[in-house]
This record gives sequence, C-alpha cells and structure tokens, in this order.
Amino acid sequence: MVYDETCRNTSETRWSNNYYFLQGKGYVLRPRYHPIWTASWLGTNRNQDYCEDSVIPNLPHILDATQRTTGQTVCIKWIRQAYSENERAICEYLRSPQLSLDSTNHCVEVIEFIPDPLVIGACYLVMPLLRPFNDPEFMVMGEVVEFIQQILDGLHFMHKHGVAHRDCVGLNIMMDASTMYPNGWHAILRNRSPDLSDLANHCDRIDANVKYFFIDFGISARFLPEQQRIISDLRGREQRPPELVAGIPHDPFKIDMAIIGYLLDDNFYKIYADLHFLSPLINALKADDPARRPSAEEALAAWNTIRRVIDQAKYYSRLRKHGETLSEALLNSSLHAFKGVKRLVAS
Repeated sequence: MVYDETCRNTSETRWSNNYYFLQGKGYVLRPRYHPIWTASWLGTNRNQDYCEDSVIPNLPHILDATQRTTGQTVCIKWIRQAYSENERAICEYLRSPQLSLDSTNHCVEVIEFIPDPLVIGACYLVMPLLRPFNDPEFMVMGEVVEFIQQILDGLHFMHKHGVAHRDCVGLNIMMDASTMYPNGWHAILRNRSPDLSDLANHCDRIDANVKYFFIDFGISARFLPEQQRIISDLRGREQRPPELVAGIPHDPFKIDMAIIGYLLDDNFYKIYADLHFLSPLINALKADDPARRPSAEEALAAWNTIRRVIDQAKYYSRLRKHGETLSEALLNSSLHAFKGVKRLVAS
C-alpha cells in the first residue's frame, strides 16, 4: 500500500480531493479526509489502533459521512458511468414516492445522487448507514422468521414491478440496526462505538424493530410488461445456478429465486438446528430446473403457509448450531435464559 505524506493511502485521495465539495452538499467526511489533516498519533505516544482517524475504509469506493442537517451517519458510494445510469434509474424507480409507500418495499433508500465534479459520468450515491444482515448473528428463531418474511416480501415487490436484482446474495442484503444500537456504531469497525472508545452496545433483533434492505442494483434489470424476460449476461457473485454454469440465456427472475435459496441454505439451514421447516422451501428455490423454481409470489405464498404453522411459543427459543458441544450448549442456554429474565423484567 502506498501512503502520502499525511499517512493516507493513495486510494483515499478521491475522498480528500472532494472533501469541500461534499461538505457543500451537506455531508461531512471524517477528519481523516480533511485536505489539511495530520494524523492525530504523529509525534505522540498514542497507539494508532485506538485513534479514530487511523481507520481506513474496507472498500475504496465506499465511505461514511455525517449529514449536516440531521447529524446522522450516512454511507456514500462512488459509482462509475458504466453502472451509474442503470443503478440510478432502477433505484429512483423503486424508491419513487408511490412505491415508497408500499410496506413490502425493501429496496435501500437513496437519499440523493451527486455528480462527481472531477470525473465525467461518475457520481456519489448517498444512502443511510446499514449493517450486514447477519452482523451480529441471529439468536432466536423469531429473528430468522422475520428475516425470511421481509426478504420474500421485498423480492416479491421487486419482481411485481418488473425488476430482477440478479445479485441478491448475502453481501447485498443489509439491515437498519439503529434500534439495536441506540448509541450507534463505527461505520467500519462495526463492533466499536463511533469514536472507538468502547464496544458498541446492542440488544438482540427480537427486541428491536429491524428492517432489512436489498442494496447494489448495479447489474439489476428492469423489464416492461411486454418485454421478454430473458438475458445473456452472466455477471453476479452467485454462480451456482445451472443456467449460469452452462453460460446460456436465462430468466433473471428465476436466478433471483435460486440465489435466495442458496442464501437461506448457507446462512440458516446448514448452520442452525431446528429449522427443518425451511427444507421444502429451500429445495424448491434451489431446483436445478429453473421452470421448477417458484416465482416470488409463489415462494411468498408457500412461506406464509409455513409461517402459520410455526409455534409462536418457539419465537424466543434459542437457535442451536449444528455440532454444538455440551459445554457450549450449557453456556449458551444460560446466557439465553438470563436474557429472557431481563426481557420479562423490562416488560
């Protein structure tokens, strides 16, 4: 990694070069990106790891900022022309005033698009700060049930309006965890407080009004009702669907169904015990023959049937991982029971 005289790496230059521009648009970047910033640990005996301005972004094209009018932390994504027009058009369509009123809309809100003054055809996409859908991990069955409900609702919403996401893998599903983390969290070191002075305290999902969102519509496709829903583009992080393996033209909506099937299998069914009720749905979603996969509407209907027979008393039951040892089971059960007592006292 190459660093300049201020201890920033060269991939961060874009952000510092546009510091005042973004500030003028209402977004203040962290001190590290101020044009005349000097590292706070230089010339001191402070440990760099405990200095907030030592933290670099995980991805060079994504950074957090503070919205001046609200004081809220937002996420800013820099996108190139090759993706920006498609992504921008789809995001603006899915979050249009009329569609935003739909409670089943789980597409990320885009606060605004800001053209990059230094790069023709590029822009900054401003969104709320979100967390990965599985960070922290799920604790009780009801949390899994709610996640699946929202994701299938959101997928049905997109498909109903002619949009195939095409890359709805786990990395592109995030959650609004503001109710879980009342004091916030650091945008990059997510287990720490915003100033790194402490751990980021949080409650479990089951005790918060968590909402999940699909993000990253860079390769998404929108179809009008009269258009044939077949594409030849093979891009996407999930490459297990047989039609992608074969490299043949395919229905992107059925690709979405397979991707969600793999996601539920990999992140829930294979990890936690007591989720046997998911098996029929996952198998249908993952069917090798795209024609045998349910549509988003059919998958949602099947899930609603499954959900009705899940015992409500099990919503607060602890999720047990496959292969959990006896000592792990005793410890986790004790912690779960303690949380249950606190929950009763608080209610």
